[in-house]
Amino acid sequence: MLGIFSWRRLHGKDDHRVSITAASIRGEVRNRVWDYLQLAAISTVMIWAGLSLFFGGVYRRSVLANNINVYVVDLDGGAVGTNVTRMVLDTAVTPSTPVWLQNHDLNSVDAVKAWVQHSGWGALVVNPGASARLESALAGADHYNASAAMTLIESTGRQVVAEMLYVSSALTTTAQAVARQYAQIQVTNFQATDDPAQQQPNYAALIHPVGFVTVDVAPAGFTMSPVMSTFGYLAILLSIIGVLIMWKMTSFPFFARVRFCDLALMWPVLLLGLALVLSLYQALAFLAFRGPNFNSQALTYTTATFFKFWFTGTAVAFSLGLWLFNWFLHLTPQLMALPSICTVIPNVLSTVSTFELAPKFYRIMYAMPFYNGSSLILYILTGAHPTIGRNVGVLVAEIVAMTALLTLSIWIRQICVLRGISDAHGWFHGSRYYHSHIPYYKDVRADAEHQAESLPPRRAGVEIVDYDDDGVSLTTGNLGV
Repeated sequence: MLGIFSWRRLHGKDDHRVSITAASIRGEVRNRVWDYLQLAAISTVMIWAGLSLFFGGVYRRSVLANNINVYVVDLDGGAVGTNVTRMVLDTAVTPSTPVWLQNHDLNSVDAVKAWVQHSGWGALVVNPGASARLESALAGADHYNASAAMTLIESTGRQVVAEMLYVSSALTTTAQAVARQYAQIQVTNFQATDDPAQQQPNYAALIHPVGFVTVDVAPAGFTMSPVMSTFGYLAILLSIIGVLIMWKMTSFPFFARVRFCDLALMWPVLLLGLALVLSLYQALAFLAFRGPNFNSQALTYTTATFFKFWFTGTAVAFSLGLWLFNWFLHLTPQLMALPSICTVIPNVLSTVSTFELAPKFYRIMYAMPFYNGSSLILYILTGAHPTIGRNVGVLVAEIVAMTALLTLSIWIRQICVLRGISDAHGWFHGSRYYHSHIPYYKDVRADAEHQAESLPPRRAGVEIVDYDDDGVSLTTGNLGV
């Protein structure tokens, strides 16, 4: 079989070919060099567009962390609650850390947990009875649990990356600083007292008066969570792009011979079927691999969870497929990568960052299918930060809008094909790569006008033919009356 590549079989085949430096093809080489320079310029624009979109969204992330608010909640009401709250609120505010505020509206640990899970980033709670337990220990009680003084409440299911990088670290760092500061103050006060009754305290409570435990009310910090939905949707999107390009390159006969209404129905149905299949694979992959890396505290994975996961991926894939196919139908081949880059980068960014950590321009991420799909997935798996109405509404609105726009794009594309304006690959009339068997409509009109002008002129007047045998003549006026 490899013999077909033998040079002997090519003997004499190059005899009629010329060198690339030959004068006979110099013009063609010059054209190709110019085309490749244009491609290099287009590629430069595309790579800088992608890099600018990504780094523009993350390069100031560390100095915008104070757009995130975390809260201290005093449920103790005693000396411990007052001192801890004051220490927390006196924490220096820097651009790289969240801002501490106090919440007076919550009256129980469970209420704080519910609030953080629903809408908050995190909270430091001074537990009820913290002052009484510490006073008892300092008076000589044997047992004292410093960790019962404070509870750090976080919700990694809201936005995994921001929670792990900024919120969780801010809660832990502040609680540790408060514990050290409180211990120093307490030891200093103990050394300064002259009351003998205070000379036999619980030394563990004296040296370590306040500690904390951390509670994640919507745990999503398992191994795959920061990239799970991102790379799942990215794999779907990249698979769709190849199919859409193939559809664009091979759809010329359809546009030339099939009715518009059939085309307007066919493409959305095909895209929906493709989205259903690819998102099913994503849901099955997560179902298969969630076991060893799935947090045991996450919500129970049920049959309903699987279908929610599947259909959420379908909505994301369908909206992105409609969006990209609108572009592909009209762009020439050298530009088809541009909408792909400008679609992939913002969508990926919307899942690995959050609006609070990006410039205001990136509020457009609210409209990104990746963002809305990932938010839904995190809610389905953890129950955190429910924004179902907004996320579903955005995806449905995008699907409806993109379907209407695709209908218009198909109509325009069919007109361009039938009038010879563009060819099968998308090159427009006038390009050196344009090739279509359908004549350009202006050339057809010009040919028709030229043919009309080349016809011999018709004689003016009317030729009258008389038949004299009937005795009636229009020429002499004898009408037989």
